[in-house]
Amino acid sequence: MELKQLEYFTIVCEKGSFSQAAECLYTSQPNVSKVISSLEKELGRKLVERSSRGLRITPYGETVRDYAKVILKHASLISSMATRHIGKKFTLATYPSNMITNLLVDFYRHWGNGYIVEHQEGSVEEVSNWVASGQTEIGIVYIAQRQLAAFRHILGHKNLEFEPIDVKEACVYVGPNHPYYERDCVDFSELSSLRFIGAVRDYFSMEHHLDRVSLGAISTKDLNYSIYSNSDHMTINALMQTDLCSLGINFMHQPYKHYDIKNLKINGCEPFLLIGIVRPEGDELSEAAQWFIENFKKLL
Repeated sequence: MELKQLEYFTIVCEKGSFSQAAECLYTSQPNVSKVISSLEKELGRKLVERSSRGLRITPYGETVRDYAKVILKHASLISSMATRHIGKKFTLATYPSNMITNLLVDFYRHWGNGYIVEHQEGSVEEVSNWVASGQTEIGIVYIAQRQLAAFRHILGHKNLEFEPIDVKEACVYVGPNHPYYERDCVDFSELSSLRFIGAVRDYFSMEHHLDRVSLGAISTKDLNYSIYSNSDHMTINALMQTDLCSLGINFMHQPYKHYDIKNLKINGCEPFLLIGIVRPEGDELSEAAQWFIENFKKLL
């Protein structure tokens, strides 16, 4: 039995449907059904009954749900304890960012051999899950402003909280081989003619919100992607060596200037991307995490 199975089952019980649970867990309905079925097979008993009228939790399922909540709560406490008392180890998960990896270099220069650092890059879903499981102490992500309430609700089920730091607008990054390299800005209507490299999409990808912030001038289906990658190193190489461009958060940090990569303002694009910290609810952060957050804020 895995904690993932118990987590999925408690969310299904709370939401009352596989589809709503899948949305909450950032996964597909068939995957939720598969996880619940595997738990039922392992326990040898039915946990839910499916019918045309909807989903019903069996009496045995209600008992399992109550115990699962206790187990998940204790597992979260154990993870947070491990995070707090790992001594000289700093763990974090973030969206792919060359700026953040360079800040980690500054972290080493400041702390020297005082800490061992473990850093993972991933999507909003992956970062949140790593923090929830205790694999990392904090996470850094960005979401659309209109998703804040839903995101906090989802994190609440994982005993996590989100602390917004700043709000930024989107921009287009281009390298020296791009025909727009000498420009300073681009219109929403021009985005459909460009070729992009971008991160593997999830529910929180900024592309899903372009139709709203552009007032209908562009939508996700209008964007042409040649490469999907969660590697910022891959993105930098593509921008430097090809005519591909990428959508990103509109701030230019020193490493990108070193690479001769420019950020083009998108005309009419208002700030809508919230950058912030994902952390366990109520936990006191380590000295290392506090240092990293404070210095990250200075870069924004």
